[in-house]
Formats: sequence, C-alpha cells, structure tokens
Amino acid sequence: MAVKRVNGLLIGLAAVALGAAMPLAQGWAQDPSPAVGAGSAVPVPVPAPPAAPPTAPAAPRQGALGAGSAPPAPAPGGEAAGAGGPTTEAAPANVQKTPAVPAGPSRRLTIHLGSQRFTYSEGGQVVRSGPVSSGKRGYGTPGGSYRVLSKQRHKFSSRYAGSNGRPASMPYAIQFRSNYFIHQGRLPGYPASHGCVRLHGGDAQYLFSRLRPGDPIVITR
Repeated sequence: MAVKRVNGLLIGLAAVALGAAMPLAQGWAQDPSPAVGAGSAVPVPVPAPPAAPPTAPAAPRQGALGAGSAPPAPAPGGEAAGAGGPTTEAAPANVQKTPAVPAGPSRRLTIHLGSQRFTYSEGGQVVRSGPVSSGKRGYGTPGGSYRVLSKQRHKFSSRYAGSNGRPASMPYAIQFRSNYFIHQGRLPGYPASHGCVRLHGGDAQYLFSRLRPGDPIVITR
C-alpha cells in the first residue's frame, strides 16, 4: 500500500511539473527571440518610407518651334544673335572706297597720238594718265571725236591673230569706232598695233570701270 501511495505521489508531481512547463514551451515557440533583460529597451521596427512615384517626362514647351522643328540656326559668325538680331562688323576705318562715277558729261578720255599718252578727266580735272601704243604705219589710229559704243570684258580679235596663232586677246575692250577699240595690250614704247589703242593692264581696267556708253573719246594728233 505504501508503494502505491509513493507511485501516485510521483505521478501527481510529474503531472504538475508537466502542466507548468507547457505554457513556457508554447511561449518559446511563439517568440524565439532571446529574452530581454530587465531595463533594456525593446527595439521597435521602423517602417520603410514609401517609394516615390515615377516622375513623368516634362512636357515640351510651346514656343515658335513646332513638333519636330529644327533648332534655330546660329547667327552669322558661329554665334547666336542677340536680342537685337545679328550684328555686322564695322568696316575698317582705313579702307579707301572707289569714288562714285560722276554723271556722263563730266567724264572724258583723250588719246594723244603724238606723245603716245592718254588723259582721263572727271569734272574737268585729270584723274589718270598713262602711256599708250596706237596704230603703226599703215594701220594708223583714226583721229577725231568719238563716243563709247560698247564695252566687253573678254574680247578676241575677229581679224588678227596673236603670237600663238589664235585670235588676239583684247581684254577690257572699249569700242569707239567700228573695229577700233581701246584695250589692254603690249606697250613697246612706240605705235605697234593694227589701229587699236593699247593700254597697260591697270589703266585698261580703270578706264573700263569708269567709262560708260556715250562718254566722249577724243583722239588728237
């Protein structure tokens, strides 16, 4: 009988111990984190900030350019024009401009056959002079008063050939009578042409730029 009582007592103690251990085991299963000591702060999880919504692309500004229009071209010189528009560079102060051609009656060209020279005047004042070579013996340049009939920058003779066998070149030709011209040519220092009046290149270019059809040409002996 004593043995049965001891066994019953042991069984009861085991049941009590088992009943006390069950809640502790359940708590461990629910919260596996280590125990927090007395006085320690319990860490509180901080929620992550919400993600920012995606930024929409900026809408194109409405201006003078439409969709697909090319950007404005830079101003001349490679730089953009300012508010007042493109600017132009000022001309150097030392640039000398060619005087304007005066009215017709004030322009006059005179060929002096005896001295083999020319004088060109504007407004009664001689502004240029130089040597010439007129027609040689048998092909003399006709004297008299004439007027400019026509001008031709690149002309070739219809009658005479040059040293290369081709029609003779007569640059800056100024016609004053039928087949007679004043033009650029060789000046040996004496009459050597077939009737035309030859000039140095610079003189021929100058007279060609100044004289106009109708201007007087006087050829004196």
